[in-house]
Amino acid sequence: MKSSVKLFVLAAMLASCVGHETEFARSLSAPRFADWILLNGKIVTLDASSAVKEAVAVKEGVIVAVGTDGEMRRWNGPHTRQINLGGRTVIPGLIDSHIHATVAGLNWDSELHWQSLRTLAAGLQQIAAASKEKPAGTWIVVAGGWMSTQFAERRLPTRAELDAAAPEHPVYLQILGQAALLNSAALKALGITRESPDPPEGQFERDAKSGELTGYALGAGAWEYVYDKIPHATLDTARQGLRNCFRELNRLGLTSIGDLHTDSVSFVHRRLLNDMVRTGELTVRVNFYIAPNEAGDELEQLSRGIEEMKHLNQSDLFRFAGFGEVLARGTGDGDVASLKGITISAAAKDKFRQAVEFAAKGGYSFHLHATQDNTARQLLDVIESVNREMPLSRSRIGFAHLEDATPETIERIKKLGAGIAVQSRLLLTAESSLELWGEQKTRNAPPLRTMLAAGIPLGAGTDAFRTGNYSPMLALWWLVTGKSIAGTAIRDPKQNLTRIEALRAYTLGSAWFTGDEKKKGSVETGKLADLVVLNGDYLSVSEERIPSLESLLTMIGGRIVYAAGPFARFQQP
Repeated sequence: MKSSVKLFVLAAMLASCVGHETEFARSLSAPRFADWILLNGKIVTLDASSAVKEAVAVKEGVIVAVGTDGEMRRWNGPHTRQINLGGRTVIPGLIDSHIHATVAGLNWDSELHWQSLRTLAAGLQQIAAASKEKPAGTWIVVAGGWMSTQFAERRLPTRAELDAAAPEHPVYLQILGQAALLNSAALKALGITRESPDPPEGQFERDAKSGELTGYALGAGAWEYVYDKIPHATLDTARQGLRNCFRELNRLGLTSIGDLHTDSVSFVHRRLLNDMVRTGELTVRVNFYIAPNEAGDELEQLSRGIEEMKHLNQSDLFRFAGFGEVLARGTGDGDVASLKGITISAAAKDKFRQAVEFAAKGGYSFHLHATQDNTARQLLDVIESVNREMPLSRSRIGFAHLEDATPETIERIKKLGAGIAVQSRLLLTAESSLELWGEQKTRNAPPLRTMLAAGIPLGAGTDAFRTGNYSPMLALWWLVTGKSIAGTAIRDPKQNLTRIEALRAYTLGSAWFTGDEKKKGSVETGKLADLVVLNGDYLSVSEERIPSLESLLTMIGGRIVYAAGPFARFQQP
């Protein structure tokens, strides 16, 4: 009797397990429990099929599973933390392929930011408020990233308006990469008078009738002359400025940047960033490019830069990405407002060739400034010549900007195995571009659809902070709509991208330039857990709502670096 009872119980137990054999086998195969499980969401994976999933599990900084809520149960353990997304959308962490974030971050806390203002009056009020907080004689700096077309007034301020807002403070107002406006106190502090000579490649504008200074420093030679004389942050204040700047990028969903280090970023600053990795203060993945300075031998400076890299601890969080953006003097073609093309001299081409050969020998990548197709063609002549003798197969070569790329140039870039990184600079300059370039060229700028159809790597970014607005959401909107910041439809709709295509350019596309497309840029098993929970559904909100999207939770390598609203409790110190 007892034997019969035992057999009956055993049979019942076996029968109850029949429906759970698969789940039981999976539980045995799970190597570890997850650290985080994000449930009940809309996970935009950007995998090969553009699948949208429900949940994702993260362990030791890596995505270990993507699927349904039920499929995540096997990863749930006693120490696993779960986040109920409440149906919210998750996207891969955004990657700006071309930005000057360290340059901006060093002085972030001491400068004013007009990127989100919609009236000039609000900007002048901001300057007036700063004048009440700062001691008399202290500089007030607005560091760029805005344009008058974003204001209801549709105009730039005057020297008199800056004087009224801050009569006892020198004021410096950056206007993209084209000019700066100074108030009377600033002119006096710098000793600039109506008799002062113009600096090389720049001009102190004077009134046509009176000869009096208007306050405008026109051209890079003039505004750089002024900006270099303004007192800037110490290392201690720079550290906090970098933290706050990167946190602002986290708020907008950025987790990685292709960071261009120009003259104002030195090895000392890179040491500072490196130490911020050690202390946990670095909250974006910084892939940085170094460039020669304005003086000295370019090749010697690049060689010295490589030696300096040996003294830095590099990782997926902080890493040397290559050289950029003007590798030899005389090969750069200005900013987006440039009208005339340049002819690169034989001497400049020879210097550029030396830099490319140096990159080829060392297997280093490089990211080139080429606003115009004319410039790209001349650079390609040199690169193709070097490539025939010394293959550049180990280098990731990027052409940045290239607003007027022709199909012929795009094909040459493809054949070389290089890519194009486009930036949203035209957001701010589209209306003036119509006057400078004409309608046909402007409506095709940049030819996004043509680039994508060619099958070349296409990355996205902003070129912020001086010549572009740093918001990736605004940039995504620009890629999709072709509109200026004033709301004017500029680009031919046939050249616009779909929302998924734009998001791919801002993630997987940008990851290609640093050789990281297999590590990040999509929500797939085995990739770094760089995730962003949005405050709206990027795929379905109206186009006009895309610029207002922002992160409610930003995760980098399984670490939450930004949390707000319903997820604020997850914010780590």
